[in-house]
Amino acid sequence: MSNTSPMAAKRDVLVVANLGLGEKFLDHGVLYQHGLSETFADVALVSSEELMSRVDRVDRSRQLILFLDKDVALAELLELQGAVVVNSSRAIEICDDKRRTYAHLAAAGLRIPKTMMLPPVYPKQQIAFGLVMSMIDEIGLPMVIKEAKGSFGAQVYLANTAEDVFALVDALADRHLLAQEFVASSRGRDLRLQVVDGVCIAAIARQHPDDFRANLSAGGVGYPYQPSETERRLAEASANAVGGFNVGVDLLFDEGNEGSIVCEVNSNAHIWRLSAISGIDVTRYVGQALGRWLQQ
Repeated sequence: MSNTSPMAAKRDVLVVANLGLGEKFLDHGVLYQHGLSETFADVALVSSEELMSRVDRVDRSRQLILFLDKDVALAELLELQGAVVVNSSRAIEICDDKRRTYAHLAAAGLRIPKTMMLPPVYPKQQIAFGLVMSMIDEIGLPMVIKEAKGSFGAQVYLANTAEDVFALVDALADRHLLAQEFVASSRGRDLRLQVVDGVCIAAIARQHPDDFRANLSAGGVGYPYQPSETERRLAEASANAVGGFNVGVDLLFDEGNEGSIVCEVNSNAHIWRLSAISGIDVTRYVGQALGRWLQQ
């Protein structure tokens, strides 16, 4: 680890990623470093741990940081120390907790699946039987059970029967959970739209032949896709609802085969496959948008 904090050396942009998580996260950071280099003269890629510093020593040197991590506390600390962090700590916090994501989407009047939050319980406790039964009555079967925090399609489960629901709720009772309507018209397929500075700049369709989830990291296949104006506006409104500058928005297909239902908003979406499939270099758009934003 470097003994010199990158905050001490003035950069045009710092790209911050949790590089210790493996090659996929390193590649993600390198992509952005290269893309932003077309707009900014000095772009440094650093690991999140290199920015760990004494909280009681406030560095007021202003810095632009593209934050590709989910460490909300670190992002907020950097903001309090004078840095401009994109996405903001608040946007990351909202997107990284699906309970908060859906609350903000619903408050903005955007269509989401029927969704209920389950209260967390203390160890050795169970969620009340009556609550689970009322949840089944309200949402119907099959239903999707989601952990509030999760990435790449993990921590998302399909419950086909009441027995499945009770088994999942019991097994995951110590975690924050949501119960959600299963949108049958979108089984194994969805849309991913990338929104940068309020504008949808790229989109792909995703499909999985054997899974209800369409995530590419879960084995799904991506295809080029031209979103409708309605789908573009919905993705842009979703990004605005969570305060995201650079986000990936997942839309589910309704019965009319249009992506009109918001599934999730991702503040730290990996973009290399979306860029490869769509033919659009997301990182260049992000760099250009940040450059325009700094000139305002």
